[in-house]
Amino acid sequence: MNGWQRFALLILCCFTVMVLYPDFGPAGWTFLGMVFAMWTGVIVVLAVISNLFGLYKLEAINKLISFVLLCGMMYSLLWYFPQEDHVTPINKIKYGEIPTKADVERGLKRFTFNFDFVRRNARRKENFINQDLDSDQVKKAIKKQVSEKTDDLIDAIQIEAE
Repeated sequence: MNGWQRFALLILCCFTVMVLYPDFGPAGWTFLGMVFAMWTGVIVVLAVISNLFGLYKLEAINKLISFVLLCGMMYSLLWYFPQEDHVTPINKIKYGEIPTKADVERGLKRFTFNFDFVRRNARRKENFINQDLDSDQVKKAIKKQVSEKTDDLIDAIQIEAE
C-alpha cells in the first residue's frame, strides 16, 4: 500500500467507528480532526521511510506495516473516541454492548442528505425546505401567534398607562 491507500484506510476506519458509535457530540469531531492530523503525519513518515529504504518493493513487509497501521488506528479510535455517556467504544464492546441496527442507521443518517425536496416550495417566497406544508394552516397559525403577541402588548401598555 502506498500513502494514499493508507490515508483512505484512515478515512474508512474513522467512518466505520462514527457509524457504529453515533453517540458522539462536538468533542467527537474535534477528536477526529486530531486523529486525522496525527495519523496523517504517521502515514507521511512511513511513506518517506519506506521510500528511503526501498520497503515498497517488499510486499510482505509492506502488508505488515499496513496491518500494524490499521491496528494502531482502530486502537486509538476505539479506546479514545469520546461518547456522550463517557464510555469508550472498546468498553462498550467489553461489556457486551455491541452496535445494533438502529445505531448503524442513526450513524448513517448523520452522513446523508435529505433528498425529499418538494420543488414547488422552492419557488414560493417562504421556501420551506423539505416540508410539504398546508399554506392555510400556516397562515392561521401565524395569525394566532400575532394576535396573542398583540394582546400581550396591549395588556402591557394598559398596565403602564394606569
